[in-house]
Amino acid sequence: MKANLPENKFFDSFYIWFNKDKKQEYYATPMYFYQNDTKVDNDERIAEIFYNKKAKVEKSEEGLKFPGNTYFPYNEKFGMFLLRFLNANLETFETAYETFFFAYGFELLKELDEEYTFELKGKYKDNAEYISKVTKIYSDLQYQIQEIQQELTFAVNYIYNIEEKEELKEYTPSQRFAVYLIKRKGELYTYNKNDNIIRDSYSNKYLEFMGDSEEKLLNSLKDNSMFVSMIDTHQSNDLSSICYAVLEELVKTANYPIKKCQNCGMYFIPSSRLDEIYCDYPKANGKTCRAQGAVQAYNERLKQNKALAEYRRLYQQKSMAVGRNKDNKQMKKDFDEWKKHAKVQVNKLKHGLLTEDEVYEWLLNNK
Repeated sequence: MKANLPENKFFDSFYIWFNKDKKQEYYATPMYFYQNDTKVDNDERIAEIFYNKKAKVEKSEEGLKFPGNTYFPYNEKFGMFLLRFLNANLETFETAYETFFFAYGFELLKELDEEYTFELKGKYKDNAEYISKVTKIYSDLQYQIQEIQQELTFAVNYIYNIEEKEELKEYTPSQRFAVYLIKRKGELYTYNKNDNIIRDSYSNKYLEFMGDSEEKLLNSLKDNSMFVSMIDTHQSNDLSSICYAVLEELVKTANYPIKKCQNCGMYFIPSSRLDEIYCDYPKANGKTCRAQGAVQAYNERLKQNKALAEYRRLYQQKSMAVGRNKDNKQMKKDFDEWKKHAKVQVNKLKHGLLTEDEVYEWLLNNK
């Protein structure tokens, strides 16, 4: 049966689509707001959702199902749905909710197992009753969810050659993706069975352009001043099918690889450079692996470069001395003067204008 894009708000199912030029993905699904918050952009008609354990809602909104709206969707970085699922901690309902389901809800589990059916009410008595319901659903389907995560991990490792196997290096992700499916190396080939693709067309653009007059639309199209994008939408209540759809779109996108962080081991997509090795997910200390990795790399360079190591040692020594003698204005003045000249020497070293030995000797003579 052909699926259609809902023109109004809806109370079941999950829709996802992609704008690969902007590197964004959008999704719409009904949500219960529990331990999550949204950041709404009314001008762009999009919203971001994020986990917040301390989030509060009005008592009347506890256990309330808010409708999905394809004309005011949630948005995130292209590929984030799959990345979140690959990185999710599925050991318990609490960890699974915090790392994945807070953002996407539970509609996407309705067709996961054809022998297991459930419905989610429009209103539960309170959050406790709602959480009790979805905890039971997760417990019943946990094994299948974990199996899907494991299969996708195997697939992504092969398709993006995460382990850097020599025999796979000369091939592209799309070529490996094709072989993984053709040779049925895992269960991935079965995952697109519940993916209903809604082809975009002008007939779907009524609500988007309903405020424009017929004359304005005709002239805009005639003058090529209006671009009407055609983006297909995937509709499914099956988590595995949604993951397949995202992976297939990622594979077809050049220079947009999935990598594994060399610090925390989480999957990520580089934000700027293809050779990035650290993710930019904030950790418990508020810092990203990229920031921590930069510090580690800097410390390694210090160990290997005697001039940089000596600069760092002298800087810390002088800074601590100034801190202990806050009333000594001359000491602070001398430190500022030394710091200014020392940074010039270090910058020249970094740009190849001075050698390591030359800067090291300058530091020894200007302590």
